Amino acid sequence: MFRYLLALLTVVVAGLAILFDRLWLRVGAIGLLAGGLGLLGWQFWNAYQDDAVSRPVSESSSSEDSLEDLGIGDVRPRDEAASESSLGAARTDESGEQAKGASSTSGASEGSRSTEEELASTQAAAAPSNGGEAGTTDSADRSVATNGAPVLSPFIRSLRAALDAQTACLLVQEEIALTYRIEALASTHAQTRREGTFDTQAPLLTATMSRQSVSVRPLTEDEVAIEDLGYYERPPDVDHFAVAPVPRDGPSTTFLLADAPSTSDLGQSQARTLLERYAEMASLLLKTQAPSEGREQRAGDQDRGQTVRSSEGPSDTDEESSVAPRPRRDIIAEEMDAADTASKPLALVLVHLNRAESIARQGEEAVATAERLLQGRLEQFAPDQRVERFGELTYGIFYRGSAEVVESWVTDLEAGMAKEEGRLEGGVSVGAAVRRPRHDDPEALRADATEALREAYKTGTCTVVA
Repeated sequence: MFRYLLALLTVVVAGLAILFDRLWLRVGAIGLLAGGLGLLGWQFWNAYQDDAVSRPVSESSSSEDSLEDLGIGDVRPRDEAASESSLGAARTDESGEQAKGASSTSGASEGSRSTEEELASTQAAAAPSNGGEAGTTDSADRSVATNGAPVLSPFIRSLRAALDAQTACLLVQEEIALTYRIEALASTHAQTRREGTFDTQAPLLTATMSRQSVSVRPLTEDEVAIEDLGYYERPPDVDHFAVAPVPRDGPSTTFLLADAPSTSDLGQSQARTLLERYAEMASLLLKTQAPSEGREQRAGDQDRGQTVRSSEGPSDTDEESSVAPRPRRDIIAEEMDAADTASKPLALVLVHLNRAESIARQGEEAVATAERLLQGRLEQFAPDQRVERFGELTYGIFYRGSAEVVESWVTDLEAGMAKEEGRLEGGVSVGAAVRRPRHDDPEALRADATEALREAYKTGTCTVVA
């Protein structure tokens, strides 16, 4: 209150000095102003001194109370404690009391480890399941498996996290059978298959989707059912999945697949872009990693007749054969040269028995019997053409004729095989590729014929690529 009165008096005196132009009023105003400033400075200084004196006492008191309340009597830096322990051990060695020093050091180490283990277990129990970055990573990817290069494990884990998907995996489909091999997988679901192959009733990646960068499919009974996601041992709640083909050379099809529940949307533009970029990156990783050579070698083994069964794994029939079959690439090249020499058109027709999976489950003898019957019937339908085995219950026919002739012939073949009974009951899927100038090597012709057979297997009608 006194400060306010002094300030008001100073203003009044200064105003009168200016108004009446009196010297003594000016001197009085200056004196009042100086006194007010001095008083204000003195009060500020006392307040600062009081705060400086009271702050250490209060902080020390509160700190000691909190430590005592927690039951902590002494706190030392970890490095300092370790240094003191090391110096103590050194002094003990110098004084010659080695046995006693070793015993005390061992006891201290065990006590330290015990304390650290108790602290770690306490922190783990106190930490929330979804708290912290490390905790999120451990709880997110409960199942991570990879059968290829080591780099695929962090790669597929990052894909799953980037898409916020339930499961992300890299799958390989060999030839035309609906059999998929798990190359890499990361999932938040614990009950997943870590390796091996699985079969589906419907293709996960159709022929049309293989020409698109990213495709999103819902899980419905009409298209793909939850049971077709064979990498799950016990399927969780999955609403839809997205696939992205990985650009690679060879007869097999490699693609990325990510599934998600209804709470996530893999059809968003950002998710599609991420999946497309990851597919391009997967192509580079598979080309640069050494394990890719092993996969190419396995594909070469299949070209030599060592096919993989759709339901029971590798077949031993071809391995036990005393004479290894010729590579199909060489057979196709031989027929292409013969067609050029005779100046005749050539078509590669692939025929696959529709009941191949159910017959394979019956064992090797059933497969061998069905293959003999199938080859015999195909030779009857094409008496002057070459018939070669291209895979388990899959045969190739080198038909000499134009596109119109081939189309009519494969239609008759499909209709005739649909009437078969016994082992050949259920008919066949037929896909053909007529040789064109773009087919400059055997693999190009074979790739088109394989694509046509996939389309025929999917649609149920014969397909000809001309």
